[in-house]
Amino acid sequence: MIRIINGANRKRYPSEIDAMHRLRKTIFHDLLNWDVGVLGEWEIDHYDQANPLYVLSYGDTGRLRGALRLLPTLGPNMLDDTFPILLGGSQEIRSAAIWESSRFCIDPEISQDRASNQVTIAAAELMCGVGELGLASGLSHIVTVTDIFLERMFKRMGCPGTRIAAPHRIGSVQAVAVGWQITDDLLTRMKSIASIRGSVLEQPMTLEMARAA
Repeated sequence: MIRIINGANRKRYPSEIDAMHRLRKTIFHDLLNWDVGVLGEWEIDHYDQANPLYVLSYGDTGRLRGALRLLPTLGPNMLDDTFPILLGGSQEIRSAAIWESSRFCIDPEISQDRASNQVTIAAAELMCGVGELGLASGLSHIVTVTDIFLERMFKRMGCPGTRIAAPHRIGSVQAVAVGWQITDDLLTRMKSIASIRGSVLEQPMTLEMARAA
């Protein structure tokens, strides 16, 4: 199940927000050793103050399984403002129809919870949740900054995307910017590969509804 939390209302969801930031620290700081900001047991950065939407995947027990963050490209976002080198000299991506996904992470303790084709269920749910939100909201694309390992995982999930430019080494990571066109076919293919039936969202909504909640 996918739950959407409006970053502006994060104080209303202290346990959910705490679990998400702890998971991000576990993945990006402790395991991957990325150069990220840490506050106590949290990984957090200034984009978390830009009224993002948090897309959270929960299992049947109610435990957080994975998370990602969505930001409109008309505002502050990582690709344009922190990693413009990954645009390969192209113009900034600034459009109401394009949102950015970042901080995609899966709880390593459930990373083996996979569909028959070896796709991690929580990862597939997160991507399908973004697809459902995007279609309901009239988005044309989702963009992200990722590494080539996750890029290969997205391909296995049926959403390979398109590289915006060539990969570039940033610190210890071979990073790349990827964009996905949001279509019914993309969402159908991802759900089919992961054997997901019906909506993954806790309740139907658009991005506008989520930001107003």
